[in-house]
Amino acid sequence: MKYNGVIEKKLRLLEKKIQEIESWNVEKLSQLKKSSMLNNAVERALQVSVEIMIDVTERILALEQVPAIDGAAGGIKELEKLGVLSKSAKYMDMVRFRNFIVHRYEYIDLDILFDIVSNKLHYFREFITEIHENKSK
Repeated sequence: MKYNGVIEKKLRLLEKKIQEIESWNVEKLSQLKKSSMLNNAVERALQVSVEIMIDVTERILALEQVPAIDGAAGGIKELEKLGVLSKSAKYMDMVRFRNFIVHRYEYIDLDILFDIVSNKLHYFREFITEIHENKSK
């Protein structure tokens, strides 16, 4: 299935966002606690990264002529059904995180941000890889 250049452009932007987060070298939770600027930057970069995943998902579903899906997590699950993604659960967790920071913005637990930066950034790269692998099928 051939994807358009918009999808590729968004995947490159996602890679850039992940590199940006990595360049901040957040190695300890205390770094986020000490710097509201770093805290806010990480939160925003993660939100944008998930938004890119959602946008790419919606574009692929449209190209595949899948009827509108209710909710971003549902779109991710649909990509798994189509065989575009191998396991949607980890990506759906990222979408839930995005929903949380959008709707519960008044307080974001820094432990959650740190956990994502420390242990889950690779999910974004896995998403990129899976989309690229599917594009060449």
